[in-house]
Amino acid sequence: MILHMMKAPCRPGRPAREQHTFGRMELYTTTFETMERKIREQLVRTLGGSSFDPARDIAAITVNRWPHGYAYEYNSLWDPFWLEGGGTPCEVARKPHGRIAIANADAGAYAYTDSAIDQAWRAVGEITKA
Repeated sequence: MILHMMKAPCRPGRPAREQHTFGRMELYTTTFETMERKIREQLVRTLGGSSFDPARDIAAITVNRWPHGYAYEYNSLWDPFWLEGGGTPCEVARKPHGRIAIANADAGAYAYTDSAIDQAWRAVGEITKA
């Protein structure tokens, strides 16, 4: 059996932008050993009343540390540049520097794989024109 588990670190009560920052920092600073231990502990709490034995029953744990899940998506209610016009921060930050182009979910301010792919396509197009 393959079991998919996920966690969205956040700080309730804080503004969305701060929660994205805290979530990323938690992902970057938590060791894989700590993540694995917490996964095992959670499975024991969840399945411990059965015959589940983590040493016997867990063949492998794969941890994907994907902080692009915390790319901040702009909000017209709180981000004044939407109302003031002009370039968004991600447009300013992703401008090419010579033959270096920036591509990731942050470059599109959209926390999804399709955004990262779109930004990669854009970045490759920018550096092949240079």
